[in-house]
Amino acid sequence: MEYMIINGFNTSTILKCVVTDFGEVEAAKPKVSETATLFGVNGNYRVLDGAYESYERTFAFYLPRTVDPSKIVERFQPNDNTLEFSYQLGSLFYADFVSAKYKPQGMHGWKLEIKLSMQPFRYQKDVAPLIFTASGNVNNPGSVYSEPVIEIEGDGDISLTIGRTIMHLTIRRKVTIDCRHKKQNIYNADGAVQNTLRKRGGFFELAVGNNGLVFTGAVRKVIVRPNWRYIL
Repeated sequence: MEYMIINGFNTSTILKCVVTDFGEVEAAKPKVSETATLFGVNGNYRVLDGAYESYERTFAFYLPRTVDPSKIVERFQPNDNTLEFSYQLGSLFYADFVSAKYKPQGMHGWKLEIKLSMQPFRYQKDVAPLIFTASGNVNNPGSVYSEPVIEIEGDGDISLTIGRTIMHLTIRRKVTIDCRHKKQNIYNADGAVQNTLRKRGGFFELAVGNNGLVFTGAVRKVIVRPNWRYIL
């Protein structure tokens, strides 16, 4: 029996609820900022901006009772829903809610269709954090760069280098660097946003393969939550 887990809610807990169609899956598609036709060049020349496109995907459910569609629809948030699918357990997907509709199916059931705007990657679930008390390497096993969440414990002026990116900060006890797209912020030890702790340097991306990690200053520990992800 196929099911979906929506923000922690398992649809299989609804009696005789079955996901009948998981929709069409698309690989992450690079976002094109400009396409030009250049003299003397075969084909078109694409300029990519380093980001990836989202896409729409429609899911279908069979439900036996008229009260059941609302039990599923109400589990969705407008944005940033976390999804798991029974056919690919161990992976997470993120999506924004677009629309929902339902209609009779046969004499004793209902068909619910939910349309979502899928974010472009598949994420590995339950990845253990990487802990460093000295310089080391971070190996990205995914198929695309990842955007980690990094915690640094220490005091004073410090720097952190991962790959080719260097960030300089002034911290007190602990700082959290959220490098995820559309969520980029610096948080202080109390969990409040305090972007002034970052003095200079960009947010980190972990390239596929090995990434060197080096820090300077009074750093006690660096914790990397890597968010490994895949194009398909």
